[in-house]
Amino acid sequence: QPLNVNKQNIVVMNDFPYQDDTGDDGDEDMDSDDEDDMETEELAQSAPQHLQSYMEKQEALITKYVNISSHLGNYVIDVHEAEEIRSCIKFLEARAKRRRQSRAEVERAFRDASDAEKLLDLLLHSSTSQHGIQTSFVTVMDFNKVLNTWRFSTLDLRIYLKSKKGKNMKEHFEQMLRYQRRIACRCIYASQCAQRLLDQMEDLTSNGYSFLRPTQYSYETVLGSWSFSSRALNFVLRGEGKAIGALRKIPPRNTLNDNEPGLAHNPWDYPTLLDGYTLLDPAKKADELLQRLVAMEELDGSEFKVSPWAIKQTISSWVQVKTRPRRFMKLDNVGQSKGDDEEFSKQFNEELRVPARAEELLWQLVAVSNAEELDGGTVTIGNGLFRGIISSWSHSNHPDGHLNAERILTKMGELYEVGTLNTMPSPDLFNAVIGSWARRSQSMPFDAPARCTAIIKHMEGIADNNLIVHAEEGQDNSELSVKWSKFHVDEKSYLITFGAFKSALHCRELTESEDAFIIAAQADEMLQHMINRVKCGKDEARPTGEIYATVAACYGKAIEFLSEELSREHDVLKEAGVDFIGVEGHTKLTSALVRLHSLLEEMESGLGRHDANPDLSINAYTEVLRAWNNVTLHPDSQEEVLRIVTRVIDLYENGNQHLSPTSDMFDMAINTLLRNGSPANTFEAFELLQEQERLHLEGNPSCKPSIQNYRSILSAFDDKPQEVARVLKRMTVLYESNVVDELHAERGNTSLGFHELLELWQNVDKSGGDAASWAESMLLRVAKDVHESNSRCSDSTKLLRTKNFNAVIKAWLEAGEIHRAANLFDEMDELGKHPLLSDVKPDHLSFHLLIKGWTDSRSLFVGEKTVSLLERMRANNKNPSLVTFRLVLEALVHTSKDRCPGVAQAELILRNIDSKAVGREHSLRPNAKLANMVLQGWAQSKERKKGIRARALLDWMLNENRSGNPFIKPNFPSYNSVMSACVRTSKHLDPREKRRNFDIVLRTFEDLTKADHLKPGSVSYRIMLSACHALLPPGSEQQNRVKAIFQHCCRVGVVDEYLYAIFLESSDKDTFKEIMEKDHDVSYAVLPKEWKRNCKIPL
Repeated sequence: QPLNVNKQNIVVMNDFPYQDDTGDDGDEDMDSDDEDDMETEELAQSAPQHLQSYMEKQEALITKYVNISSHLGNYVIDVHEAEEIRSCIKFLEARAKRRRQSRAEVERAFRDASDAEKLLDLLLHSSTSQHGIQTSFVTVMDFNKVLNTWRFSTLDLRIYLKSKKGKNMKEHFEQMLRYQRRIACRCIYASQCAQRLLDQMEDLTSNGYSFLRPTQYSYETVLGSWSFSSRALNFVLRGEGKAIGALRKIPPRNTLNDNEPGLAHNPWDYPTLLDGYTLLDPAKKADELLQRLVAMEELDGSEFKVSPWAIKQTISSWVQVKTRPRRFMKLDNVGQSKGDDEEFSKQFNEELRVPARAEELLWQLVAVSNAEELDGGTVTIGNGLFRGIISSWSHSNHPDGHLNAERILTKMGELYEVGTLNTMPSPDLFNAVIGSWARRSQSMPFDAPARCTAIIKHMEGIADNNLIVHAEEGQDNSELSVKWSKFHVDEKSYLITFGAFKSALHCRELTESEDAFIIAAQADEMLQHMINRVKCGKDEARPTGEIYATVAACYGKAIEFLSEELSREHDVLKEAGVDFIGVEGHTKLTSALVRLHSLLEEMESGLGRHDANPDLSINAYTEVLRAWNNVTLHPDSQEEVLRIVTRVIDLYENGNQHLSPTSDMFDMAINTLLRNGSPANTFEAFELLQEQERLHLEGNPSCKPSIQNYRSILSAFDDKPQEVARVLKRMTVLYESNVVDELHAERGNTSLGFHELLELWQNVDKSGGDAASWAESMLLRVAKDVHESNSRCSDSTKLLRTKNFNAVIKAWLEAGEIHRAANLFDEMDELGKHPLLSDVKPDHLSFHLLIKGWTDSRSLFVGEKTVSLLERMRANNKNPSLVTFRLVLEALVHTSKDRCPGVAQAELILRNIDSKAVGREHSLRPNAKLANMVLQGWAQSKERKKGIRARALLDWMLNENRSGNPFIKPNFPSYNSVMSACVRTSKHLDPREKRRNFDIVLRTFEDLTKADHLKPGSVSYRIMLSACHALLPPGSEQQNRVKAIFQHCCRVGVVDEYLYAIFLESSDKDTFKEIMEKDHDVSYAVLPKEWKRNCKIPL
């Protein structure tokens, strides 16, 4: 039965109700075809009853034949079954074209495509099993329908992801990357499958099955799939680049399915699909298919013709490849580039040819479109393609990329004017060209901004209908003026142009004031040009606040350079004994400062706008203020800085809420006032700081006082204790008000006020004792006032916090005054009993500081003091943490004068960690790290029976682990410490005790070898050799064990230098000769490499 095929070469199913017979309309977005937008359930309810039964029947047939295809064997289908399979493929293709509204439907689309390919394989297999492939079983249309299912499986994959409000940055980037990577994997998988089918068709054709020759639609379907893959992969690489810049570290690609293990079995969700792909690869494949179509058209122009759609899709894939250094190398799992310099250079040079190829295809598309229009067709080439190629040239590292971008725009305008193109170049295209020049501003600081200015003036001429892109002298251009009548200039054009001026300021070669003044003059000239246009009624040219800020920044950079030059001149003249003429007499500097003042006046005037001007920019005021701050030698700098800050505050409080003063402004102003160190300026800076605090406490988050400002003020007041107290009070009020966040010092200190001042005291007082004494006296004086007044109404009482007392304890400890720290700790305990001073009670940190202090003091009473603190902690209903126990055990094990009692007490505490918890739902459990500290203590002690004690503790660890404590499972240090305890001090033992210790070593080593998670290493074998040497009497038993151990070490390759040295010491001449086959010493260097292969110590 002949198939019904529409113009797009897509099968129309007459027996499927509501079938869309329009097919693919060639939309380049590949997601806006004319499908029915109704969901499956809604469709089933509104359709006739036979639709539901038809769908159920098709589903059953699909399941049946997919199962058969999975176990082909010798199974052969007949003609009737072949027709059923082909109808299933039609059904799957039709369903693939329908828009999917849920994730489940998207997943089903990929399963449908996979099932369609399996059904096609079944047709091919059964047909081949009989008498060769026959048209009654499979046709080229069946292949095309399967290609369609793969292409349309990506129909509703959106590569854009909108961020939701309230989502933190890390979560947003991780979700974005997971989303984009999954889409790219699926697009690449679909493209690979489609490409594989196309190659199979070509192979079958070359084997004599000409009726399976791919059609033009076959090639275009695969080409479109690769084009979409190029776009999806571009978003992955861009997303990874942004995430690395924001997070510094991103999830590896192989973690794609960690949160959704149910997708891991899908072949289209394998993260390895992205490995080895660069943006060049999909573009190359799309271009290769286009070249095949060109070759086919040359061979058979009746059936093959390169369509504009195919060229568009190929261009679209090429323009995704915008050159970013090392961005498009093959990527590893963290999104970083890898590959040697030669490979990078090769690919980099290849990427430089990308925009040229895209442009070549563009003009080819223009020619094809003209030919089709001559034949009566209509082809529209939108601005999007031109913009993509201009952007490709713009982003490339080609030295003439900006010139090529402008050349394309010029040629497009010429073609539009002569009628070859029916699309007028949009302002966005001009903006793209301006942007291409702006990107070169850092390397071309004079030419690039000037060219941007020329282009935007050219745009203004076109919009004013007095300038045509391509006009000849004496020609009547009235018709062309009509064609350009809808052209306009938007605000974005001016912003990009001034962005070029701002970028030019960062040129590395820009180091002299003369060059900076040239850029400033160009920017100012453009600003005046815009103002004149506004006066002529061109409101789109109205300068924004950011434009004024850019001009101010240009003058500010020039003033900065000039100020540095004048400062150097001042220093040279001063050294030579010659008077400096002064900066106020410098004409260029004076005129620049005057111009900055007038810039702010022009911006505030708003060209006639109302007082609350939304175009006012805080950045403009900041740039002017920075310029005055840089003029260190100007006598009026302090006055002007204060005037600007005061003006901004007035504007802010008079309705311009967007003009919020910033911390940066206050920082520069305070720095300027404190520059000469005069008392009057210091008090004026303090008043300005108070004004900043007021604004911030009233709810302005952008002017939070910086810690550096407080440091500067306190340093200026270093000889005025009363003023220091004032600053301290204000800092404390600001911190405790809970309106602002904690101010962070540069070293990561979250302290404010008291802590900061204590740190300053400590910086001045190198011993630390005076600082701690001052801080302690202040805290105790305030506490005494509370006791006497029985009130906490004073602001100073806010200092009475446990964290402040802890800071003083730490200061005493750093000064080496453990007893003063202990006395203050006792004071805290007493003060905390007062109902108004409950905030002063010692906390966990207080106990930890003092325990650590006693440990570091090496006092004779360390054990007694630390155990006493542990008991006091429990008495105060403060459950010790693992940190507490670690500090106590460390004190008992490592600092007791007589280690034996200290270690025994440490073991007792370890065994009872979870027996005295107060009100704890889940008691702490001893862990292997704590137990190993005690085991090491036994190994280092002088106890005669320390081997027995260490083994007993190890047995306790094993029992605890078997009883359900997973944290105390013995590890290497555990077993090695027990064996070391048996070997050490062996020379003081009698033979019977040595044999007992050796038995313990042997049993412990056997337990180590039986542990399922451990494997003996060099250290363990060293201890075994040492045990044989130290604990066994000389003789055959000793030498046999030494030989057996060393030979085993040789076999497993763990013979390091230390182990070999012990072997030399432990073995006699006969044993040594038997193993080494030599009767003299052999150096470690000449030992076989096999003996050393698993050594961790460098050879």
